[in-house]
Amino acid sequence: MKKCPECGNPSYDGAPVCGNCGYKFPKPKVIVPKEESIFEKQPKPKKPSSGESTVNILKEKKLIIGAIVLITLIVICGIVLTGPHNNNNTSLTNNNLVKVSEGAFSFEYPSNWEVINGSDADHTNAKFFKNTNNTIIEYYNSTMESTSLKEITQDRISYAQNNDSYVELVETITLDGRNASNVILENNDGNYTRFVSMFSDGKLYVFKISGESINSVTSEDITAMINTADIT
Repeated sequence: MKKCPECGNPSYDGAPVCGNCGYKFPKPKVIVPKEESIFEKQPKPKKPSSGESTVNILKEKKLIIGAIVLITLIVICGIVLTGPHNNNNTSLTNNNLVKVSEGAFSFEYPSNWEVINGSDADHTNAKFFKNTNNTIIEYYNSTMESTSLKEITQDRISYAQNNDSYVELVETITLDGRNASNVILENNDGNYTRFVSMFSDGKLYVFKISGESINSVTSEDITAMINTADIT
């Protein structure tokens, strides 16, 4: 309850005027408590200067670019060092070849090979060569009653085993688009003999290579010569 300041008449707290004399009570002041706004701006973190940021970015990009360049150089060097060189090693240049033709059969050998005198009691028409490693290459042909190259190869292996030779390798290869046999024997004296044979229309064509090691009878110049074999 409150009293009127004019007449002293009591009135309830919320009365706008005095019921006795009509005095208008002043409106009470409303004090609103101060609240912090959730939208108050927060201090922004300090950004590095634009110059410093750009420098860091450039440094990072330089490191990435440098790594890419280094990897590219390594790959290129690997290709150069390990790239294919077989074309020069397994083929002969036409300027340094001598051609041999024996009826339907022909082959070419390097001009730096030496033609030598040799003898083969079983093949009087045999031709003999010696390469720069002193490996002997013999070529001969003969008429055979056998019907297949497989049968001829089996006979050769049986003959070698009966003479205490060890069969090091037996495989089928392709020469002039035809099957050919490649047999390497280790002889009882420790030397090696390689037979490369082609068979066509009852005719057997043979390269017989004799050397002191497997490497000597399978050297690149010999393999390249064998690859020139041709039957017309």
